[in-house]
Amino acid sequence: MTILRHTLLFGACLAGLAVPALAQPDFSGTWERYPAPEETADPRYAPTPIPDPQLKPQYRAEWEAGQKILAERLKEGQPAGDNYVHCIPDGMPAMMMGMFPMEVFQRAGQINITQEAFNQTRRIYMNETLPNWDEVDPSFYGRSVGHWEGDTLVVETTGIKETVQFRWTPHSEGMKITERIRLLAPDILQDQISIEDAYLEKPWTYSYSFRRMKDYKLQEYVCEDNREYVDQNGNTRLKIGK
Repeated sequence: MTILRHTLLFGACLAGLAVPALAQPDFSGTWERYPAPEETADPRYAPTPIPDPQLKPQYRAEWEAGQKILAERLKEGQPAGDNYVHCIPDGMPAMMMGMFPMEVFQRAGQINITQEAFNQTRRIYMNETLPNWDEVDPSFYGRSVGHWEGDTLVVETTGIKETVQFRWTPHSEGMKITERIRLLAPDILQDQISIEDAYLEKPWTYSYSFRRMKDYKLQEYVCEDNREYVDQNGNTRLKIGK
């Protein structure tokens, strides 16, 4: 289909005819992580492994110490003392790989992505200029702007709080996230992510894959009962107050 479409467009150009703009794909709907934990992925659609961030030396030692704590907690079957156990949402970019499904609402001027976990919603404003990081109030999801490059949605995000971390990775307020989102198949969505920051020696890149869920409706997820938790040192603590 893609070859035929390109051939027709090339023929139209040679004939001097007006070439219509290609329609952008519609990502609207509900999506789940692909593959599921017990599933073997089709190599054509599998996400790329997430490598360790190439942090600069002055930041790497502390990160490695945190990863050892994380591994120990997971081996013990205990929470890792991350944002989840504090009832704090993932934020970007981790929300794009939440453990529960996500829903995409797409229209010409804006695309919203809602993650079921914590009812997280990010808003992508189309065809706007990405502001400088210091022009944005830091938040969990930052400011996202997008544009189409053919059938690929390119999204740039900045303004992420320094306390919002993916895999306990430190970053500056100037961190920039670039995503390239496209359909690999009618029901398989890919999100290629590249993170640039002053803390990194080079961009941190990886990809997520999602499968369409045609009949699923997002459930309400409110973190209100998690008063007892295990901190990053393995100590059980109790939240006091509301």
